[in-house]
Amino acid sequence: MTRFILSKLLIFTLFLISLPLFSQDDNITAQEIIQNVQSAYKDISDAKASYSQTVKFNKSKAQSSSGTLYIKKENKYRIETASQTIVTDGSTSWSYTPSKKQVVIDYYKETGNSFSPNKYLFQYPENFYSDLSGTEKLNGKDVYVLALKPRESGYVKSAKLWVGKDDWIIKKIYIVTDESSSTYSIKNIQTNTGVANSKFTFTPPEGTEVIDMR
Repeated sequence: MTRFILSKLLIFTLFLISLPLFSQDDNITAQEIIQNVQSAYKDISDAKASYSQTVKFNKSKAQSSSGTLYIKKENKYRIETASQTIVTDGSTSWSYTPSKKQVVIDYYKETGNSFSPNKYLFQYPENFYSDLSGTEKLNGKDVYVLALKPRESGYVKSAKLWVGKDDWIIKKIYIVTDESSSTYSIKNIQTNTGVANSKFTFTPPEGTEVIDMR
């Protein structure tokens, strides 16, 4: 269960990509910021980025990791870390753990309680409340801080986004669920490079134990 929860959270981070410039306004609202982000994402077909994450599950120590993410519309993604590779082509999902020499295969699932980028980026106005909490300095840059809260109860309880004032890139995300709190930072973002479809399927190495949940 945990591997799919993490995959839902990680996939959102890959949508945090370079955006075109818009005019700045000291009276800008949270809704205007989100609309600018949404309009820019419509022109993105694929992306690659490196990321770092810190996840703290209830009553346990925080765990940190880093890796590479690939994404392609619609619902295709690949997450590579030292300990795990998670892949989906939008129909089937593979979760491969090298240390166990094991891969778990299942149908790709999009449920009402899952953390979906579409909910935040395209259905956001109907599904979430937003507030502009203020501005901060993050790594020497001015950023807007947005607080997000779902209108209906579900998997994600709240989130915060740090959005660059000068380029509309979301620099950081903080997500709270019933099970965990997670922080993600994104860098080295490349968009529309023509990521091959082969990145979004997975062939287990010879000798791998295959657990098929379909």
